[in-house]
Amino acid sequence: MILFDDVEKPSIDERKYRHLKLDNDLEVLLISDKDTEKAAAALDVHVGQMCDPIECQGLAHFLEHLLFMYPVENDYSEYLSAHGGHSNAFTGLENTNYYFEVNQEFLEGALDRFAQFFLEPLFLESSTEREMNAVNSEHMKNIQQDAWRLHQLQRDLADPNHPYSKFGTGNLETLGEGPKQNGIEIRKVLLDFHKSIRIKYYSANIMRLVVLGKEPLDILTEWVVSRFSLVANKNIQVPSCVGHPLGTDQLGKVLFVKPVKDVRQLSLTFAFPDSEQHYLEKPEAYLSHLVGHESAGSILSVLKKKGWAMGLSSYGGSGGKNFDFFKVSIELTEEGEARYEEIIDICFQYFKMIKSAGAQEWVFKETQSLSQLNFRFKEKSRPSSYCSYVAGCMHKYKKEHILSGPTLLWEFDRALIEQYNNYLRPDNF
Repeated sequence: MILFDDVEKPSIDERKYRHLKLDNDLEVLLISDKDTEKAAAALDVHVGQMCDPIECQGLAHFLEHLLFMYPVENDYSEYLSAHGGHSNAFTGLENTNYYFEVNQEFLEGALDRFAQFFLEPLFLESSTEREMNAVNSEHMKNIQQDAWRLHQLQRDLADPNHPYSKFGTGNLETLGEGPKQNGIEIRKVLLDFHKSIRIKYYSANIMRLVVLGKEPLDILTEWVVSRFSLVANKNIQVPSCVGHPLGTDQLGKVLFVKPVKDVRQLSLTFAFPDSEQHYLEKPEAYLSHLVGHESAGSILSVLKKKGWAMGLSSYGGSGGKNFDFFKVSIELTEEGEARYEEIIDICFQYFKMIKSAGAQEWVFKETQSLSQLNFRFKEKSRPSSYCSYVAGCMHKYKKEHILSGPTLLWEFDRALIEQYNNYLRPDNF
């Protein structure tokens, strides 16, 4: 077991941190908070929707639902409910995240039950059918949400040969009727997805665990080592894909979407490379700072003067391994909706201007200073939310930067920024 206690944290954070690497290669971050009333834990597995078999789309999400059943059906949820707690989980493109919260004095019992999820799944026939219906209900709820509909539309229109195009939520058609018609037994596929020699996705070496409790770090260490060292390490590679989901055939399209709610929005989506390896420089944060600025001469200030827009946001980081997106989202007025083509022209005039100016170190330092302020005075969040978020970050950043990596900027790289600026062009959105 390898221990590391020098995790960079906000200056107002009095909690104690310890990073562990267990003998089975499962990486753990322990957080001792002497003032907390709630304890929490989260485990993030670096496998998600993009690993679904094409014939059973939504399988990773379905597995997420079923793991809550072990060791005795509903024992985990009943224990948490009896002790002021709750649990939840979510499945993303490349990760599945499980987390819980409980009254602090009951953490050990909750951890004991939580660890069992990843040792031996239950997968009862009765719970399989019921949870399939729960997944379908989640899908029916999602289709009433504009943000989810836009996200799914982007995936539907992506390169059909790229795993990003898969239907990640799943429903009765993709998990029940479709596989059944093709002679596929969904329960067997689930067991294969979880355990088989061929796939081996749920492996300790691609899991990250965060535990937050009132106990000292040494006690938390003992609890975690005794339980999670038993998780099998199958030494698998993190699944990844080649190419970008927005290729030549997918770019250059204008889509008109009828919303559920009364909203007017213009979204520009650019194909960007994966910037995870550039987290010290964060070129997309530099661009987001300029594009999202609200000062005189900015995109938003020009649009507001014309009465065409009320708000603007820009951001990257919604992609996966080896690909990413950069998005500009503009909240339009009724007049602005009719002028969307002129608004797009204004955006590209601005992109051309910042490209002509080149990467400016003073802009980087301004962005860097804001990030330092945000990190230094970051307030505590709910324990379960914090553990869930940090567990996901552990896949992306060096151990000393697990907490600071998502926020801080360290190095100004002019050439890298200008390379990323070049992706903001008319033939790349």
